[in-house]
Amino acid sequence: MSTPLEMPPNGYRRILHCDLDCFFAAVEELDDPALAGKPVIVGGDPDRRGVVSTANYVARRYGVHSAMSGALARRLCPHATFLRPRFERYRELSHRVMAILDDYFVVRERVSIDEAYGELSPGLPGCRPAATIAQEIKARVRAETGLTISIGAGVSKSIAKLASDLSKPDGCQIVRPGTERAFLHPLPVGRLHGVGPQTRERLERLGILTAGRLSERDPAELARLLGKHGIWLWQLANGVDDRPVVGEAGPPKSISRENTYARDIGSLEIAAEHVIPLAQRVAAAAREEHVTGRTVTLKVKWPDFRVMTRQTALPAPTDEATTIVATALALLYAEVGPRLDAGDSVRLLGVGLSDILSPDMQRHTRAWRQLSLFDGDLAVAR
Repeated sequence: MSTPLEMPPNGYRRILHCDLDCFFAAVEELDDPALAGKPVIVGGDPDRRGVVSTANYVARRYGVHSAMSGALARRLCPHATFLRPRFERYRELSHRVMAILDDYFVVRERVSIDEAYGELSPGLPGCRPAATIAQEIKARVRAETGLTISIGAGVSKSIAKLASDLSKPDGCQIVRPGTERAFLHPLPVGRLHGVGPQTRERLERLGILTAGRLSERDPAELARLLGKHGIWLWQLANGVDDRPVVGEAGPPKSISRENTYARDIGSLEIAAEHVIPLAQRVAAAAREEHVTGRTVTLKVKWPDFRVMTRQTALPAPTDEATTIVATALALLYAEVGPRLDAGDSVRLLGVGLSDILSPDMQRHTRAWRQLSLFDGDLAVAR
């Protein structure tokens, strides 16, 4: 690719998007070499309404992809090996990869268990090239974990992610400053982040088949058609994206656990038997994350796939299983019980904990309460 036309006086941004290839399936092949070269699908039980989490590239040749129902995946690739996820093992390897990335980046933003953005020091004369750093990261990840990682580099997060997506598997693509439009414009419009099937169809009906065609349209016209999303897509097509790479975001915003059942549940007693362990798992996850939450949510999916959520705010944040279980059951009895008694049934149940407080936030809240109580005692004493 061409070199930059002009280097800004303060250097240019250098962002890498790093994405482990077919991560869950790759870990399974790493731990069981007998799976190499065979179709591997990781996800829920295909006989119990399970969903595909990850399919390796061999399985993808048969049309299997993430978020597909396990039953359909089995029909497309009946000879595949189906495996349940081993999240502890995946987290272990993810931590090792993120530690490698931290040796190179000024700031790292983990997007998911297998994906992260990283920002290098600004591009200035004499700095190590992004391509050199990317290849070094790839070599270390392979040597230290046995996994492959695809990396894209550019002056923005959207360019870097597109570059890594296009380089998969086990690739590396660098989009040099000044070449963004040449990189973007030939791409199908559906490649842009945020262009789903419906948006792509609407754009294609207008003759907008590529990112280049999208970049030429009047942004006001796109705003009328797609709202603010149209402006954002126009910016992406023109290589405009100044979103920062944000470091670790702290505690999760919510914690939830849910199950889809092979047979719909039509009994309140049986539903309660399923809600209890879900609530206990949420409490255990909160303790593992060292956080508490103020709001308990019950999620229900009915047989017609409509989803209902109901929530209760607690008097105080908690990670206690007894409190979360009791609150979730109260919501179940009040909101779902009457419908089950009337002959309805549910296909999915979930429990969540939100309005999360980190340990620092918890200490601040306790200190504020203690001070308020103490001040109140002084007021009474006077």
